[in-house]
Amino acid sequence: MAEFLAPFAGDQADELAGLLIGRFGSLNRVLSASAPQLSAAAGGHERACAAIAGARRLVEAALDEEFVRAPVDGADPALHHYLRARLATSDTERLHVVYCDAAQGYLADETVAVGDAARIEARARPLIERALALGAAGFLLAHNHPSGVCRPSADDIAATRRLREIAEALEITLVDHLIVTRRSIYSMRAGGCL
Repeated sequence: MAEFLAPFAGDQADELAGLLIGRFGSLNRVLSASAPQLSAAAGGHERACAAIAGARRLVEAALDEEFVRAPVDGADPALHHYLRARLATSDTERLHVVYCDAAQGYLADETVAVGDAARIEARARPLIERALALGAAGFLLAHNHPSGVCRPSADDIAATRRLREIAEALEITLVDHLIVTRRSIYSMRAGGCL
């Protein structure tokens, strides 16, 4: 990792790499850390931490660019990369929604709920209100499992089916619901859970 940090930290790259790996455990988690988390872990290396955060934003912008040009599809590798970058390394469950038009073209995306390490409670009303405000014809749900278990729980399936029914009553399509972990992504549509 020190060789990647050398452009940011110069002669102190080894020290910075040790601090960051000691705190976060992996390069992936370092890149997922916020600027304040980086600064707290590597005090005295503020310029390098700012450069790391800037590099992450650059990579995210490149992922965004690929993702927003393609139809919203739960099997799309660009979507998988995009969602992994946003969700996979979080220590808390997060529900992310991608809204789309009638042709499944990207409209917007956002994290709509944050839970704890084992569960998330998301309310249907704000999600549906946002879809209506955007004029969305559909949406794709994605949430992470910090446990690494890439299968939906019984609660995940029940909540998704309930939300699908509410959306369908308003002529809005639930495109898919993806479970995201560091190693894989599970499609509830492909798995027959919808």
